[in-house]
Amino acid sequence: MNIAKRLAKYEQRGFSRENAAVNVLLEEALQVLFSSFPDTFVFFGGASLVLFYGSPRHSGDLDLLVSTEAPPSVDQLRQVLEQPLSGAAETLGILKLGIELTRTTGEFLKLAVTSGARILFTIDLTRISSVIRSELVEFTLASDSMEYIAVPVPSRDLQLLFKAEAFLTRRFLKARDAFDIKLLRDSGAKLDKNLKAHLVDGAASEQLEDPEFITSRIDQVNSRTCKPELQPYLPKDIYQELESTDFETLRETLRQLFSEWL
Repeated sequence: MNIAKRLAKYEQRGFSRENAAVNVLLEEALQVLFSSFPDTFVFFGGASLVLFYGSPRHSGDLDLLVSTEAPPSVDQLRQVLEQPLSGAAETLGILKLGIELTRTTGEFLKLAVTSGARILFTIDLTRISSVIRSELVEFTLASDSMEYIAVPVPSRDLQLLFKAEAFLTRRFLKARDAFDIKLLRDSGAKLDKNLKAHLVDGAASEQLEDPEFITSRIDQVNSRTCKPELQPYLPKDIYQELESTDFETLRETLRQLFSEWL
């Protein structure tokens, strides 16, 4: 599938042309990274929901879990990404593409892919979350050369576990976590006994012991927090449907997800 068809695919799903172009560049980056560094990464987070699970919420974060002891260096990442991303960007009418290191802290590395002063998307490498190998699903991306690249991605259920942890453990609420949890729950994602055990024993263990904290955090999912985080990144009709209930559908999904700890 050529770039024009890939762009049209995302526009037909309701993404603006600008965001559809970023999605194509995300695909291009995945093709390069997973072909250049096989068995090195697992792709998760909001952008993986867009590319592989039909999410309508635009995400500019390409989140990668590192699954090897020696991940590629910044220079290696730049070397493999610069030429193919610049070529794809030029075809999309995006000029002055750059790749900049924006943060490196312990096990965390963030690159920004830019067009002039504008950040198109970031590439985040982390070891923070554990990976349950039995909960990985392999998707394929077709490149313009018709080569198929395998991309391991968490299942819907494992994505739900990650999002539940993020919703509870972030220093400040991210309304996007609430939206993604509803998206996953609506598509049938659930936490079985094994995943609940991982949730209870994981990063959110302290928060799960505090029902008042969980209730308070759910109550924070309101117009004040949702409007700036969701309105610019969702198709208008989807955002308006959420807003029409004052985002109660998000809060009710969260209450159901955490019901046994409330």
